[in-house]
Amino acid sequence: MISFPSRRALLAAALGPVLAMTAVAVPAAAAELSPFDAVNQFIGTEMDTTQNKSNDAYGNTFPGAAVPFGMVQPSPTTYQAGNALVGEKGGYEYTANLIRGFGLTRYSGTGCTGRFGGYEFPTIPYAGNGLPVNPSTDVKGYYLGFRHDNEVSQPGYYRVALDNGVTTELTATARTSVSRYGFAGQATLILDVSGQNNRSFGSEITIDPATRTVSGWMYGADVCDVGNSYKAYFSTTYDQPFASYGTWNDADLTAGSTHAIKAGTDTSVDYRHDTGGWVTFAPGTTVTAKTGLSYVSVANAAANRDAEAGSKSFDAVRADARKAWEDALGTIDADGGDSARRTSFYTALYHVLLQPNVREDVNREYVGFDGLTHTVDKGHHFYRNINFAGSGWDMYRSQAQLIALTFPAVASDINRSIVAMVQQTGRWAPGAARMQGDNYQVILSTLDDLGATDYDRAAALAAMVSTQKLPATTTTRSDGYQYFATGLIENRKGDFATSRVLEYSVDDFAIAQLADRLGDSDDAAFFSARSQNWMNVFDPVTQHIRPRERTGFDRSFDLRVREDGAGRGQFNQSTGFQYGWMVPHNLSTLIAERGGVAAATTQLDTLMAQLDAGAYTQTGNYLSNQAAFNTPWVYNWLQAPARTADVLRRAVSEMYDTTPSGLPGNDDQGSLSAWYVFAQLGFYPAVYGTGDLVISGPMFTRIKIDPIGGGHSIKIKTKGSGRYVTGLTVGGTKQTASWIDASLVPHGTTLDFTMSDTPGTWGTGAADVPPSYTAGADARNNAGTTPDGQGNLGSMDLSDWSLPRTALAAAGATPGATVTAGGTAFTWPSAAPGTPDNWIPHGQRIAVGKAGTSVSFLGLATNGPATGTATVQYTDGTSQPVSVTFGDWAAAAPAGNVQALALQGRNNVNGTAGTGTFRVFATTPVALDPAKTVAAVVLPESTDQGIMHVFDVAVS
Repeated sequence: MISFPSRRALLAAALGPVLAMTAVAVPAAAAELSPFDAVNQFIGTEMDTTQNKSNDAYGNTFPGAAVPFGMVQPSPTTYQAGNALVGEKGGYEYTANLIRGFGLTRYSGTGCTGRFGGYEFPTIPYAGNGLPVNPSTDVKGYYLGFRHDNEVSQPGYYRVALDNGVTTELTATARTSVSRYGFAGQATLILDVSGQNNRSFGSEITIDPATRTVSGWMYGADVCDVGNSYKAYFSTTYDQPFASYGTWNDADLTAGSTHAIKAGTDTSVDYRHDTGGWVTFAPGTTVTAKTGLSYVSVANAAANRDAEAGSKSFDAVRADARKAWEDALGTIDADGGDSARRTSFYTALYHVLLQPNVREDVNREYVGFDGLTHTVDKGHHFYRNINFAGSGWDMYRSQAQLIALTFPAVASDINRSIVAMVQQTGRWAPGAARMQGDNYQVILSTLDDLGATDYDRAAALAAMVSTQKLPATTTTRSDGYQYFATGLIENRKGDFATSRVLEYSVDDFAIAQLADRLGDSDDAAFFSARSQNWMNVFDPVTQHIRPRERTGFDRSFDLRVREDGAGRGQFNQSTGFQYGWMVPHNLSTLIAERGGVAAATTQLDTLMAQLDAGAYTQTGNYLSNQAAFNTPWVYNWLQAPARTADVLRRAVSEMYDTTPSGLPGNDDQGSLSAWYVFAQLGFYPAVYGTGDLVISGPMFTRIKIDPIGGGHSIKIKTKGSGRYVTGLTVGGTKQTASWIDASLVPHGTTLDFTMSDTPGTWGTGAADVPPSYTAGADARNNAGTTPDGQGNLGSMDLSDWSLPRTALAAAGATPGATVTAGGTAFTWPSAAPGTPDNWIPHGQRIAVGKAGTSVSFLGLATNGPATGTATVQYTDGTSQPVSVTFGDWAAAAPAGNVQALALQGRNNVNGTAGTGTFRVFATTPVALDPAKTVAAVVLPESTDQGIMHVFDVAVS
């Protein structure tokens, strides 16, 4: 066993500050592969071209050198002529036969084919003397042949004997790459300072022969090339003198030159390979290069190198990296499983812990999200690539939670980094985001619930509250104004409008949960109500989540596809059937709306008939992509946890293996790998925004999760065999509930499972299902009235028009006032500007608690008229249907309506006012049974056309 001090020292060397640690787990039995030896870095490096998915059908991982969460991750990048979608990947493609060079960084598992980021400052070991051809005109001529038989890859180390006779070895510290090149003959290192994966806007190289140092910088586009740019700096020292050197800059190839630069501010250009240099050594030399990386300056890059690598030998750095990985992988000690299962499991854990990456230098300086240099607090880290251009869309569903379980201090520093981002920019996205949703809010709230609270929680909540309300001028949610005002995004907006409503609902739930933990009941209630906006895109007629137009649901939309062929994408990287279960915080209500447990089970069974069908005209699932991650655990809410176990066993065996194509989709910085780990741990954080863990049953006989940097261990034990949980004891207390609360995670506990080959009754009771958060489901959900000149504080009709509060007040409709129409007295809503003042009906229940002779509704329709059926519920258990029709607000009262208010003009989001007469109506009273007490009135679940708005319900 590694001693406590060694473990602390190793992680301190790898990550900088000393972390508080617990004792390591007992090593696995000798007959089992150790966690370190089980890692196979080639898993996920080969694209499976036989699959037809909306994303690449492979992990896009790499077999390089790194330490956990390290800034520097040197690795080979490959090339193969032919199909550019395969051979010109931005990382390592297993079928390739050429290596482009060895760069300093990676984004593990990205999509964005052709726009990969990272791979700064690649070095090409060339078995020649100087450069016969200018790399700016023919860099491919210097690519390196290789064979897999000549490769060795372990966590923290990579080696390849190239076809040109040069042996290259790579290892790393957190901020420094250490490379060793063994030349058999002529010895040249080509330094392609502008050779990164994505576009280059400029670069510089300086060679200092006297100190055997080469330094420089690059300025270019970040991953996915969506508008984010960055600068990186390097400083390399070599342990052997230069025999010669030179630089190139465009067409100028100059031997003996020590400097080249191509600089500018134009970000529309691509200067890749235009600038670089070379150094040569005596024939037969073995050269060790130590390269510090920084995003602040060349001086900081040099300081990183000197502090972390200093006088250490290559082998010493490699040994340190190995120890760091032995500790990191030891955070989950799993007993059991054959070599293949252990290889897949620990390789997945390895991939999870590659990122996010520290971005501060050894002097604690870092470039913030505002482009300025800041200093991180002592003892902490700053992370910038918290799920790269996806803005956390991938990370919040699995990887963030696994980091919280294994590295609590890293989880808290992720939250600190998120808060820093918001303070530096006022935004909840790291620049231009490729995916939708304020997913950083979900990450922060989820990690907070799992115990990662060492950050400014009050500042985080204040930033959420201030940016995620009308007038939506500071939100980063696309179409945030329409969503905040109306609770939905109409399908004509495109850009996966329907799935954005689901994502934004999860965002709001996460805010509500954080507010509740911090005692802010008002904002908890406000955002809880908004978290139920998913119901606005649930069509009760077809019992599916469905695109919605201002005139009603689009029931012609084919839910088997991600978009309708007319460019109106509705479901991001998914079909409607896959995204249709993405209501993780209120699944019980979703199940009820889908027809109940039996009907929903049949629907989910259809989805699970194919586990990884992709997103093109499919009724099956897409478990290799994030939007479907929670779907296997939905069976727990259906009182069928055995089916969860069945699906997960199928997924583990059908979708994953130990071959280079053994990851079925883009790993997206470890999110797919984290999902795979959770599938085998026996629980999954299925309620995003919380740390609630839904039980499926472990796939190992014994597991110990022993976190580094705080927290307490979680011990998982099994009795019996088989895949089905038939009993569970949590901390010595038996339970049948198929979930555990997140509060157990930071304090530690023991889970004792009883397993069987046949399902039992465990977890199948109605009270055994995981929680569903229904708060706010009955609240008003549309802000439809606005002050004059402030039309951005509401929208009534999805085309950015609202009722003017000044005109309403003149007509007697002030907040809390009585409005009488047709002999019925209504109460005008007491809602502040920018807050919901009416219901867009989706079955909200309005409590009454009194007897009455009639019921009437106050409201209107936009793009109407609109008709639906309300239900009067009596306290004796009986009910009475009531047909409700409202005329269009721009037309005269139809039959069955009485004009309650007539207003001149309406307000627009742009601050102007429109002309015309707009009306609020009262429905003709419908008789009730006066001998009964009305418990509640349930608004219509749907309307036939247009959008209905209800301001009040009066039982008279």
